[in-house]
Amino acid sequence: MVEKLFVDEGAQLQKGLTLENAGKLDEAFSAYKKAADAGSAVGMLAIGNLYFYKNYQATVLPSFLPWGQEKVIPNRKEAFAWFLKAAEAGLPDAMSNVGVMLYSGTGCPKDEVQSRKWLEKAAAAGVERAKKALHDMFGVDSGEHLPDERYDALLDSFCDLVERDVPEAREIYDKLLNGTEDQLSRLGWRLAEGSYRLGGGYFQYAFPNIRKNTSSAPVSTFRCGWASAVVVNLRAFPKDGAVTFAQPNELVPIWGIRETGEQVEYDAGHFGWIGGRRRARVLRPAPGFRDLKAGGRSPLKYCGVDVPGLLKLLALTENEALFIDTGEKEYSVEVGCLTDGNVQVLMRYTVDGWDQGEAPAEVTNVTYRPAPEV
Repeated sequence: MVEKLFVDEGAQLQKGLTLENAGKLDEAFSAYKKAADAGSAVGMLAIGNLYFYKNYQATVLPSFLPWGQEKVIPNRKEAFAWFLKAAEAGLPDAMSNVGVMLYSGTGCPKDEVQSRKWLEKAAAAGVERAKKALHDMFGVDSGEHLPDERYDALLDSFCDLVERDVPEAREIYDKLLNGTEDQLSRLGWRLAEGSYRLGGGYFQYAFPNIRKNTSSAPVSTFRCGWASAVVVNLRAFPKDGAVTFAQPNELVPIWGIRETGEQVEYDAGHFGWIGGRRRARVLRPAPGFRDLKAGGRSPLKYCGVDVPGLLKLLALTENEALFIDTGEKEYSVEVGCLTDGNVQVLMRYTVDGWDQGEAPAEVTNVTYRPAPEV
């Protein structure tokens, strides 16, 4: 029986680091490889880093033009292989690297399921980068949040700094992004409110994501075929508030909300095809409400185009509502909130994109009309 020779992993790792810093990558690889062969996950990670960050054994494509630069193509495939070995050996930092690379398909086939598993393992081990990746890529709640009272005070400070154009607002905003879904929805409301009331500085702050590809904005839009869809984040709305739509009447509630027969009228500046006086429909959240069906038709057949699988693709929750227009391409719609007899505009939409309009949406002369008695 041949005994395994003893290798001082720590010494080899230190030797490899010294050689790497001196630019002697072949010799550094050899030292790291000895440590890795002896079972060192750190050695495996170090080799992956050589391939990923130091362009070790990269492909170099020379330029044929005298002023051109060589194009270096790192060996991401080999980097991933070594990161994976280190991750399987139990190294949390390597697990984080593997998760990020699997998500984007860098050096490996794209696999979001495995990506999330590795990131969750790394996050559980305390890797902050993995926690951020889970939040950014999958909308996963890190569980490390401020109490509501402290969060709302910070949110007030953020808005005050934005309105006074103080640069420190960015630092506070970054802290606010690590909120619960309800907290992020309150942030989304204030961003929308600020944009339509004051404009200016609020536009530089993007609406954060609640889940992957789902905005915490009170209202968001997208195109589906020839139709336009409007998604309402019901979490953002006051509990006693209702959604209002000023034109067009052909916008159909599909999910999570119902029409009540109420109406409001108000004055606001001209926008798109909407004149100065608005007549808006009132729609209210309906807990447990799902899709509209009439005459056995599929709910999405209400719109001018059939969008098979849209509800499944969106994976809407009870905290969201969906409306789809009847297929018209050219119209304007103004979405707002009715609370205590007042209307607040939250989004303006024209043709195929949201629009602020030329001026803040100042609403005056609101007239509320209750639902007619049946």
